[in-house]
Amino acid sequence: MPIQRWRSPAVLRVKSFLVAAMGVAIALVFLPPWFAVPVAAVLGAWGLGMAAFGGSVTVDEEAGLLSLRMGVLLRRVRLTDITAVLVDQSKVSIGRASGGEISLYTWRKDRLDALLGVPMAAGDIGHAISRSSALAQKDQAAPGSAQPAGGIRTPARTRSRLATALLAAAGLVAIAGALFVRVNWGSPVLTVLGVIIALVLGVSGLLYLVVAVWILLTGRAPRFTAVP
Repeated sequence: MPIQRWRSPAVLRVKSFLVAAMGVAIALVFLPPWFAVPVAAVLGAWGLGMAAFGGSVTVDEEAGLLSLRMGVLLRRVRLTDITAVLVDQSKVSIGRASGGEISLYTWRKDRLDALLGVPMAAGDIGHAISRSSALAQKDQAAPGSAQPAGGIRTPARTRSRLATALLAAAGLVAIAGALFVRVNWGSPVLTVLGVIIALVLGVSGLLYLVVAVWILLTGRAPRFTAVP
């Protein structure tokens, strides 16, 4: 099969949309308007993108490309640039020749997803990527094989730094949101919710920031088992 494609089930699109809608509601209620409106706009765009496109993984052996889609975000990787694939439950980690790493969290069965009939896809996706990458590298190494066209592309190191910067920015935004959450309400229920939201945002933002700084300082991704 030259083209293999996996799409996230429709129920996961609905779940992503509902999570985004809940985030928009929380932002508009617990954050000041000047901060809540941009956050709500980003969450709304993400939720609509997930509802419209969902997540998908496409392995095109004929074109030699791996395409990863998450809502409106689309990323393509050459199969010949893949050096390692590791599957850990729902996580598929892809090592590249540049030393960078791509991690994809696929849909899998938990207690709720089992009731909803959501299939587990991480193992099949990881095996297909590993197999197709090995075949592509074998064909490229064959005598007389055509080398892929160059083209103008953003270097992998630049993309990695951009992703790290975006992760750090997300952490800073979350920490700022924790500081601006309104916790002074007449209702004790809203007060407790405000405190919980502030703690969650603060801890999450600090974690994102620490991970981004670690990646920036080490400059490399964890090692993986080589592609068979």
